Amino acid sequence: MDSARQASTQTGSNHDLSRTHPIAAPVLRRWRALSGGSTIPDTQRQTLIGCSGGPDSMALAAILALVTPKPTIAHIIHDLRPSKVTGLDRDAVAALARDFNCVFVERSIHIAGQSGNTEHNARTARYEALAQIAQEQNLDYIATGHHADDQLETMLMNLSRGAGPRGLAGIQDSRVFKGVTIIRPMLCITHQEALDFCSLANIRFTYDQTNDDESFTRNRLRHRLLPVLRQLDPEIATKASMAADSCRSTVYALRELVKFHIWPLATTNKGSIVFTRDQLRSQPDAALVELFHLSIDHFKVVGRDCLTQQGIYDSIRAITDSSTEPRTCRLGPIVITVTANQIMITPFINGPKS
Repeated sequence: MDSARQASTQTGSNHDLSRTHPIAAPVLRRWRALSGGSTIPDTQRQTLIGCSGGPDSMALAAILALVTPKPTIAHIIHDLRPSKVTGLDRDAVAALARDFNCVFVERSIHIAGQSGNTEHNARTARYEALAQIAQEQNLDYIATGHHADDQLETMLMNLSRGAGPRGLAGIQDSRVFKGVTIIRPMLCITHQEALDFCSLANIRFTYDQTNDDESFTRNRLRHRLLPVLRQLDPEIATKASMAADSCRSTVYALRELVKFHIWPLATTNKGSIVFTRDQLRSQPDAALVELFHLSIDHFKVVGRDCLTQQGIYDSIRAITDSSTEPRTCRLGPIVITVTANQIMITPFINGPKS
């Protein structure tokens, strides 16, 4: 076996685990909550699982294979690592799908040589491939294996950038992408619990040693800071995931208030959103932040991840201060133009459409 990968014992030799198992049960509850709620039968929530071959997505696949109809398991192969290594991943996922009687689909994507951030390019291409498979298979949901430790890491990374409630909400548990809903039902359990489930079910998985490369911020957090936090509180990841849920609920409530009480004050069209300055000057900062996000949604532009705390701060100050000088603030994919009496929000002219 390649030195970059490790595996457990043979997949599928223990299928005695039930849907009431203490690791499986909360994942299945969250899966149902994210795919229509308790009133929807499982036959209407058929799910595609994006499975890398690692323990987290393999545990998710095995857990969702406990229900009927069984999920479809998809593996995306990219060209950033040697074919021998990616082949081991593919074989492990195919074996799990076979042993649990699930449909297996694979797809190749090409990332090497693309300009821009390689991780971002790979992530986008992977989700695009999964969405295409889901549409071909008439599946409404894509489930990924993000767990509570991923959530804690994301919150800490966002906190280090000065994030507000949106950043502390961490990884979204549900979002629509290319007409398909991406859900993350494992945010309620930890990476260790995923490993435990793989062990109990004798699931063979692979290990990507790039996860040990501390040149990446997330890996440094994972290997240096998280062990210290777990010494202080072994349940820190689960509690962080609960806190993220609370922040997400707060952001959602604020967004609804802005949508129904501030947004209707605007004059909107495809190319601009216009308020009088008096309509926004007295609004709380948090409400203005949500207004910026609603504007991005209105224009259907991508680049929300380019918003910076400094850019948000500058835009809010331009709106709320007493200066009458005309100013223009670039905020990721939108532009905010402030005059003495008017605020106009427009898409950044070179910003790509979603």
